Amino acid sequence: MPKEDRTKKNITLTDLVLKLPSVVKDLPKILTAIYYNYSITPESEVSIGSLFLKTVKKYPNNTCLLYLDKKWTYFEFNAAINRLANHFLKMGIRKGNVVAVLMENRPELLLISMALAKIGGIAALINNSQKHKTLQHSFKLANPDLVLIGAELFENYIEIEAELGFPKKITYAVANQNVLEKKITYPFFDIESTHFSRNEPVINFKIQSKDPNLYIYTSGTTGLPKAAVISHGRWIKGYSAFGLTGIRLNSSDILYVPLPFFHATAMVVCWTSVVAGGAAMVIKNKFSLSEFWSDIDKYKATAFGYVGEICKYLLNAEIHPLEQGNTITKMIGNGLRPEIWPIFKKRFKIDQVAEFYASSEGNIAFFNLFNIDATMGFTITNYAIVQYDTENDKPILDRKGFMQKVKSKGTGLLLGEISTRYPFDGYTEQGKSEKSIVRNVFKKGDAYFNTGDLVRDMGYFHTQFVDRLGDTFRWKGENVSTTEVEGIINEFEGIQESIVYGVEVPQNSGRAGMANFILSENFKSINLESFLVFMEENLPNYAVPRFLRISKNLSTTSTFKYNKQTLKVEAYDCAKSKDAYYALINGAYIKITPTIFEEINGGKYRL
Repeated sequence: MPKEDRTKKNITLTDLVLKLPSVVKDLPKILTAIYYNYSITPESEVSIGSLFLKTVKKYPNNTCLLYLDKKWTYFEFNAAINRLANHFLKMGIRKGNVVAVLMENRPELLLISMALAKIGGIAALINNSQKHKTLQHSFKLANPDLVLIGAELFENYIEIEAELGFPKKITYAVANQNVLEKKITYPFFDIESTHFSRNEPVINFKIQSKDPNLYIYTSGTTGLPKAAVISHGRWIKGYSAFGLTGIRLNSSDILYVPLPFFHATAMVVCWTSVVAGGAAMVIKNKFSLSEFWSDIDKYKATAFGYVGEICKYLLNAEIHPLEQGNTITKMIGNGLRPEIWPIFKKRFKIDQVAEFYASSEGNIAFFNLFNIDATMGFTITNYAIVQYDTENDKPILDRKGFMQKVKSKGTGLLLGEISTRYPFDGYTEQGKSEKSIVRNVFKKGDAYFNTGDLVRDMGYFHTQFVDRLGDTFRWKGENVSTTEVEGIINEFEGIQESIVYGVEVPQNSGRAGMANFILSENFKSINLESFLVFMEENLPNYAVPRFLRISKNLSTTSTFKYNKQTLKVEAYDCAKSKDAYYALINGAYIKITPTIFEEINGGKYRL
C-alpha cells in the first residue's frame, strides 16, 4: 500500500471519548476560554495588559522568564514592563503610536511589546535577519513614531538610516551586555527607563479588543514582507485557544522557546500559553541543535515550542546522552508531519503534542484539544473546506457561480468566515488585505479569509494539513502533494532532508516533480537505482520525482521556511549551481549535463 494512505487517519467518536479524561481535568480552563471567545467583541474594553496583570496577581513569586543565567518572577517582570511603559508615556507615545523594534531574541523584545500593550501602543517587530532593501522596506511599512534598535544590530540600521530619512531624535538604542556601548552615539532607551516608576501606567483612554498591538511581518519568501496586524482581541483569542485549551500549561511548567520572537508562534502562541498557565518561559537567542538537550537539562524544561523543521532536525540527529530521561512531556507548535509524529513522540517520550494551525494575519485557528495524533486539531470558528482546481489554481464553482464544499473526508481549500466575532485584521496595507478576502462564496454578500492552504477533513471538526497552494502541483492529470512526497523521500536511508516542488518543462503540461535533498552526515552518496525502486514502491507513478538535485545544505529563512520559489526558478538547469542534477529518463536517473539539459528542453525525452 502506498505510504500516502497510511497517514490519512480519520477521527472517530471512540478517539474523542478515550481522550475525554485528560480534557475533563482541565475543564475550568476550557470553560474560561469559551467565555472569552464568546463574550469579547471588537468594542470590548479588554487588553493584553489587563490579562497579564491577572496572572501577575495570582502568581507574583512564580518564575516568569529565564534567559541565559538570569530569571524574573512575574512581579519583577511586570515592574520592568511598567518602567518602560511609563517611559513611553513620558515620550508622548499613546494609543495607536507605532514603535519599530529591531533586536535579537532577548527579554527586552518581550518587555517592550508588553509595555506598549499596556498603553495602547503598537510594536512593529522587525525580522532581525533582514538587511539592506528588505530591512528598509519593513521600517517604512511600519511608519514608526519611535525606533528602538538593539545594540547588536545597530550596524544593520546605520547602513539604511540615510535612505529611511527618519529624524534622529526618534531613534534609540537598546543595550546589550555583549556590545560596547561607547560605539553607539544614540541614547539608550532601556538605561533611561531605569529612572521611571515601577507602578502601573496611568492612561486616560480606553483600550479595546479591536485595537492593534503588534505588527508581525511575513517572511517574504515570494516578495517583500507584509505587516500583519495582531490586535488585543486576537492575542486574547490566542491566550484562550493555545494556552487555556491547547497545551494547558500549569504553574510548575517551564516552556523552552528557541523560535524568533518577531514571529507569531513565539510571541503570540508560546507567550500566551505561558501567561495563561502562570508558567515560566525560557527565551533562547536562536535554535541550536547542539545545545538543545543541554538547555533542556539546564532549565529542566517540561515543554518546548516548535516548528516542524526543528522536529526533523532533532529526529535526524544522533542520540544525545541527555535526551534519555529528558524532562519534556509537552510541546506546542505546528508543522509536525503525520509520518514522523508517532516516531517523534516515542523516541523523545512526549505525552502531549499541542499542534495548532493559525497564521499571523488570519482569523481562523485550529488547536489539538484532544491530543490526537496527526491532526492540527479542531476549531470553534466558522470555516469551510471548498473544492479546488490545482491545475488552474482556482476554486471549483457551481452553476450559480458559488463555491462548493468538499465531501466528508475530502481535501480542499480552507476558508475562514469573516464576521463580527472573527474579524480579519489583515495587513497594514489595505490593498494587500483585500487580496486575501474572497467574497460571495456561498451567497451574495458573505466574505471569507483565504488561507491559501489545502487541508483534509478528518471528521468531527478536525482537519489535517496537506499543502500550501503552490506547493501542490498537477502532473499527468493528477494532483501531487509535496508534503507527502517529502515524507516518503525522507524515509530513504542516507537522505537527511528534502524539499519537493513542481517545475515547468517545455512541451509538457502541468509541472514535473523535482526533489532537492541533502545526504545524512555519514553518507557521501546514495544508490539512485535503489532510490527509484523505493519511490516506485511507495508512490503512484505520477508522484515519483522526475528530477533530483543533491545539495550540501538547504537554506531556510529565519522562521525555518524553505525558499521554494528560488528552487522553482532554477529548476533542473545544471548551470545554476555546483549541485548534482539528475533526470528520470528511460527508467533510470541520469546525470544532467548541459547537453542533456538542452535535449530535455527540446523534447527529446519522454518524462
